[in-house]
Amino acid sequence: MCHNMTVTSSDDAGGGLRGSRATLTRDLIRTLHNAYGIEPCSTCVDLGGSSSLNLLVPSNHARYVVRVYRPYVSCARLEAIHRVRRILTAQGIPCAIPITTLDGQTWTTLRDRVVEVEPYIEHDGYLNTLERMAIGLPLLGQIHSILQTIEVNSAGRRPLFANFLSPDETWHMTLKGCSRIRSWEAPGNLSRIADCAEELAGLVTELDRERLDALPTQLVHGDYWDNNVLFDNHVIALVTDFDYMGERMRIDDLALTLYFANDCCDTDDDSDARIKQMVWMTQKYEQGLDVPLSEAERRAVPLALARQPLWSIGGWVALLDDEQSARRHASDMLWSLQGSIEILSNLEQWQDAILDAPRS
Repeated sequence: MCHNMTVTSSDDAGGGLRGSRATLTRDLIRTLHNAYGIEPCSTCVDLGGSSSLNLLVPSNHARYVVRVYRPYVSCARLEAIHRVRRILTAQGIPCAIPITTLDGQTWTTLRDRVVEVEPYIEHDGYLNTLERMAIGLPLLGQIHSILQTIEVNSAGRRPLFANFLSPDETWHMTLKGCSRIRSWEAPGNLSRIADCAEELAGLVTELDRERLDALPTQLVHGDYWDNNVLFDNHVIALVTDFDYMGERMRIDDLALTLYFANDCCDTDDDSDARIKQMVWMTQKYEQGLDVPLSEAERRAVPLALARQPLWSIGGWVALLDDEQSARRHASDMLWSLQGSIEILSNLEQWQDAILDAPRS
């Protein structure tokens, strides 16, 4: 049977604007019955994911994923996400096509939240190893090539919350996060994190001002990593979770994947090893591009990578409503911040390595 889950608001942000992650309730079960004719026949399983509720629901010899978005995700934004997923699927990218409601709609609503249902896709792994990166990164390049041609509405281009800060907002939002850290009673080691974040923000802001004005922007996935890219028997079975989709430089989307891989794929702390990994992963990504990275984009990849930890400080630490959640988010950032400062202290070496690397 399906039961109610405990509601938590610890990951709400922006003064309640984001809303809490949805939970399984009797109202949701009733909505699935009325809108889709789905009657859960056994235990429903929360599949995880920090943005929306992703619920595995068995029903009548089929299995579905029910996705309930946070309140800030509007019908207009979900319409844009559905448009992108349909176009990518038509171009051979494995994305989920939503199951229609009994009256032919691609989503329904539950009070202030939009709800969609899609088939459950079997899988045995995620994009979280270097072996899978060799498969997943060329596909990211293909996705970017397709997304260059897609126009969506403003809600689709600008997510209210994402693992991203634009160069224009990096400085002032990072200062906001650092100010919050320093305001906490007995911040302890977090004060050092704030100092490093402020130093990094100053460095990247100056470099961004000089180098990034002319780089093109386009629609990108926004969170191409881990359980957002599902594998089955060494083949990509599904690209999902477009919650952070938005318009930005494509190298920012690549850099997000590089950043997570650096943290999670047993990367050697040695700078030369990190540089080689960045070059290798960028080359894999370029294999899928219709239009190769320009020299200016290649030169900017290390800078985009170095900027990544700042969306944690200037985004989530600055905006999470719950202080303890913000403290936890900040508490493990020191290593990443110091690694980014190290990149910028040897930026020419990082740039020379990627500029000298042969194109795939």
